[in-house]
Amino acid sequence: MLRTPLFFGLSLLAITLPLRAEDPPEGFTAIFNGKDLSGWSGGSTWWSVEDGCLTGVTDGKLDYNRFITWKGGKVKNFELRVKVKVTKGGNSGLQYRGLERPDLGEWVVTGYQCDVVPDKDDYNGMLYEERGRRILAHTGEKVIIDTQAQPWVVGKLPIQSHPAGQWHDYRVLVEGNHHQHWIDGVQTVDVIDLDEKGRALEGVIAVQVHRGPPMKIQYKDFLLKHLPDNLPLITPAQAPVPADAVKVVPQGGPPKKAAR
Repeated sequence: MLRTPLFFGLSLLAITLPLRAEDPPEGFTAIFNGKDLSGWSGGSTWWSVEDGCLTGVTDGKLDYNRFITWKGGKVKNFELRVKVKVTKGGNSGLQYRGLERPDLGEWVVTGYQCDVVPDKDDYNGMLYEERGRRILAHTGEKVIIDTQAQPWVVGKLPIQSHPAGQWHDYRVLVEGNHHQHWIDGVQTVDVIDLDEKGRALEGVIAVQVHRGPPMKIQYKDFLLKHLPDNLPLITPAQAPVPADAVKVVPQGGPPKKAAR
């Protein structure tokens, strides 16, 4: 009887049984099952599962932004990874440390957001606060939000294009009051939030369909890693605003930044 060498048998097994794509990296948990909307809550008018993806579609008649929320509980310190694809002209976002606000309308969530806006390089991956302080950092900015809620640009990051209609890897890392976003491995923002009254230290995860032109947004490989709750907060003494810092341009504000 012909005996197969052990190393050959193991190699064959590796070929026939590859690592499954849905197996998350160590420490991460998949929060979307790729089959249905179990564990999520949002309007079925806009949200469904298509081709194994969490899919949001609008017809251009949306009167205000709607969200679908992960019901696995609030997150505090965490790392989030997800693949995202949106049609040209689409506008969405990854909501985190958010607050569900049914008093403001059906399926409304407020709070921090990593924007998904591929048609605007300086918005795609920026830090926005939905129905709050609004633009906290454009893409390509290192920012300190002072104790009076004013965001200041204290450094720059390279800006790259991430075209619509293609899959892109979004990553959000939040440790205490330090927020960082990446797209395809390129860091888009680095923000320290010193505003005790305005900031949130925990909340829900959600994703958005935006009012405006018709759009389709898809998410897959939605992975979450919880980090320790007791990570320290950065203090104003540890993150002083430099004298040459400039204000973050507010939404709808002038393109020229005023010096501090």
